[in-house]
Amino acid sequence: MADSIQQQLQQLVLLSDSVGTGTAGAGSGAVSTVEEAMEQLGPLVHSVYRTNKQKMFQKQVDVFAQRKDAEIMKLCGNYHQEFVQSVAQLLKVRQNTSELQEKVVGLNAELQMSGKSLYEKKAELLGLRREHRNIQSAVDTVKGCLEVVRMAAAFDEQVSTKQYYSAIKTLSSLKEVYVPQIRKYAFGKILESSIPKMETKLQGAALSDMKDWLYGLKKTTRDVGRHLTNRMEKKQKMWAERDSSIKERYFVSSAVQFVLDEEFDHDDPVSVEMMPLYQCLHINEKLGRRAEFRRNFTEDRSDQLNLILATQVQFALASLKPFENMLHDIIGFFIVEHIILASAPDFRSKSDVDTLWDAGIAKLSDIIARNIQQIREDNGVAEVLQQILTTFTYVMEENAYDVRKLRELMMAVFGA
Repeated sequence: MADSIQQQLQQLVLLSDSVGTGTAGAGSGAVSTVEEAMEQLGPLVHSVYRTNKQKMFQKQVDVFAQRKDAEIMKLCGNYHQEFVQSVAQLLKVRQNTSELQEKVVGLNAELQMSGKSLYEKKAELLGLRREHRNIQSAVDTVKGCLEVVRMAAAFDEQVSTKQYYSAIKTLSSLKEVYVPQIRKYAFGKILESSIPKMETKLQGAALSDMKDWLYGLKKTTRDVGRHLTNRMEKKQKMWAERDSSIKERYFVSSAVQFVLDEEFDHDDPVSVEMMPLYQCLHINEKLGRRAEFRRNFTEDRSDQLNLILATQVQFALASLKPFENMLHDIIGFFIVEHIILASAPDFRSKSDVDTLWDAGIAKLSDIIARNIQQIREDNGVAEVLQQILTTFTYVMEENAYDVRKLRELMMAVFGA
């Protein structure tokens, strides 16, 4: 009976193994499913309890279990060394993994530190670059300001040394190029506000030179008047000689006489230094003050003519020299006006000069009219004065001035 129970248990174990592996021997009558094993276990247990063989069954089960334990121990003993080696290797791998993890953690920490340091360096570099740009911008601005200061100093130097053309170019560069670049700075605003003062300084310097020129022109104009008067006296002598050699006397006008005398007139042309005037005109044009300058120049010339005609004269034979000098001054004065009219017609118009000429003749006529009685009382004075005025008339007519009022005056005073 025990052998039978043991065989049945053995068969159940084999059945259990075959179920685990999915196979069973066909000749042993083993089943291939758990349900079949349970079906065989049930009758076995039922048989044990029916025959009252529980102890025997338990004993056989224990024996069977001991045998299986022995088999398991044997199996484990066979694979224990490999298992131990595997465990050792696993522990070693685990240790290596831990070490690697520690190294990775350490490397990560180092990387974090390096990254932080790199970030700080990058931030520092960006800050330095900003500072460099700011410094470079400041340097460029300072250079620009220094150039402006240099040009402003050069302007003052040019004005003081009368280099007016260079000064106007420097001022133009300051206004159009440099001041717009530094206008946003306080220095630029101060300089920009100083531009009108610089313009006024330049204009004042050029105008001062022109005033000096006008003042010094008095002697020059008298020399010009004297030169033209002497030349006209020579022509008058030539006319007299020509008239005396002509048997049939025909009236020849002064205009025809001028044409006939052109081939004999070899004198150098009258030359008057006009540079201060043209220079002042150019500067005022560049500064946009041409109209103002023209108005002031007209007033100055009118005052200068009045000053000439205010000369104290006496109509005595021994005292006609001041009057003759006054006529020389008038000739020179209007020769200058003639030159200005020819060289700068858009500045000095013919109507301006004609107005001045008419005013001058009117005042000259008034001077003679006030002394008409004294002139007529002395034939010598009348004769010399007539000759002087005749020469004066010819000179002015030769330079394209209207002398009809002069001739009317001479007809009224001398009856000729």
